[in-house]
Amino acid sequence: MKPYTYTAQCDGGAAIEGTIEAPDSDEALKHLVGMRLTNIDLREAKGWSRRRRIRGDDFIFFNEQLATLAASGTCLDVGLRQLGKDLQSSRLRRVLDEVAGEIEKGVPLDEAVSSRADQLPALYARVVRAGVATGRLSATLLNLSHHLRQMAETKRLMWEALAYPGMVLVLAVGLVSAVLMLLIPQFDKIFSDFQLSGFYVQTPMLSTIIFDFARVAPTVLGWIGLVVLVMVIGFVAARFSWDGRLLREQLLLKIPVLGRAVRDSIRARFLRAMGFSIGSGIPLPEAVRLAADAAASPNLRRDAETMAKRVEQGQRAYEACKDLVVVPPMFGYIVEVNEDRNNLEHGLIELSKSYEMRAGHGQNLLRAWLAPLAIVIVGGLIGLCVLALFLPLISILQSLG
Repeated sequence: MKPYTYTAQCDGGAAIEGTIEAPDSDEALKHLVGMRLTNIDLREAKGWSRRRRIRGDDFIFFNEQLATLAASGTCLDVGLRQLGKDLQSSRLRRVLDEVAGEIEKGVPLDEAVSSRADQLPALYARVVRAGVATGRLSATLLNLSHHLRQMAETKRLMWEALAYPGMVLVLAVGLVSAVLMLLIPQFDKIFSDFQLSGFYVQTPMLSTIIFDFARVAPTVLGWIGLVVLVMVIGFVAARFSWDGRLLREQLLLKIPVLGRAVRDSIRARFLRAMGFSIGSGIPLPEAVRLAADAAASPNLRRDAETMAKRVEQGQRAYEACKDLVVVPPMFGYIVEVNEDRNNLEHGLIELSKSYEMRAGHGQNLLRAWLAPLAIVIVGGLIGLCVLALFLPLISILQSLG
């Protein structure tokens, strides 16, 4: 994806400017035209850093309150300003003030939102436009809130599945390191003093190995810590570039059990977003792109772009997604057999539920096995260390007896 800046005019004649990400300038221009913008001046951005879209509970709360305002017939500009006072996100408050200001100037809500599409969730501008066009803005926004909460819940369950085993692993590494670096050297010194005083102590092989490793443990653990730190920094830094995010996710997807759970979670978010997009009347190629953007997966975005181009070139949906990596194999078939949009929306939502269930099963496996496995490994290592400490003591007691 490349960043582009643009200036253009809305339907009402208001001038707007913003940024957009797209594979190339043709796709960026096509997207802007789809937003019903005219007199478009598009340029590749230089020295531009990717801005994160506004998400989270604050945005969902705002969206639900906007649905209430739309249903009640309240003046949107006044309502948006009052609503902004109840939000914690300063970025979202600033966007609401800007949108309210444009509405006061006579710019329609959907155009005011479209001009800030790069700051809001991927589907939002199109959803607002679809709601305004059909006269069902309130119902459309409430449906979107349900969709966003489902996606947030899927992500939350994934993080919960990894948090506890991760904490156990960190605690285990700290405990084993403390034993190796603090406790074992003290016993090693005691046994060495016995040897120097002329008292023979038979040191079993296990104790010798553990004592020798404890002497180099600070260096070894220091290097391991440095490597882990570099990996963590690289993993975090990778999110700031397209290729880095792509590589980072590919590595995650190759991890046994975890990779499958991550892939199923991405597919569930994509299919739910697709169902919502189709239900909002968005054409299939653009719905695929928007749903992939909403799922926040670089590998899925690459697959979606490939599929969308194939569909635009006249290929059937079933053929267009045959060799893709993340897009579900069943997706093309569901699109083929459900030509009616209502049936297609229902079919995609049901398919997303099946992937959510399988992702949940993978998360349960992680919770059920990772933490106990970490505890067993740590217990085994500490047991070996304790055994290595007491074997020479047993030898001393036998010699004294």
